[in-house]
Amino acid sequence: MSFKYNKFNAQCFWCKRTMNPHHSYMHETIPIKTLKTPKGRYLELCFSCYENEKNKAKLSKVNFKKSLDEKIETIKILGFNFNKK
Repeated sequence: MSFKYNKFNAQCFWCKRTMNPHHSYMHETIPIKTLKTPKGRYLELCFSCYENEKNKAKLSKVNFKKSLDEKIETIKILGFNFNKK
């Protein structure tokens, strides 16, 4: 699993964090992983959100990337804004 470090304008798609929460690296942007979903969406997740989503998919016995598409669809139906802060 590879994460991008110190990416300019890094922001987690789910939690919207931009700065690294680890006290030793608070001067850095949040490490992110870019994923492409089965529907062709690209999203960037921080380590914490990535691990949470990966574990939820594993416990539910569903395809990880497909579950991300389903979550995006749910967020759209609920009318939440995807724009960066």
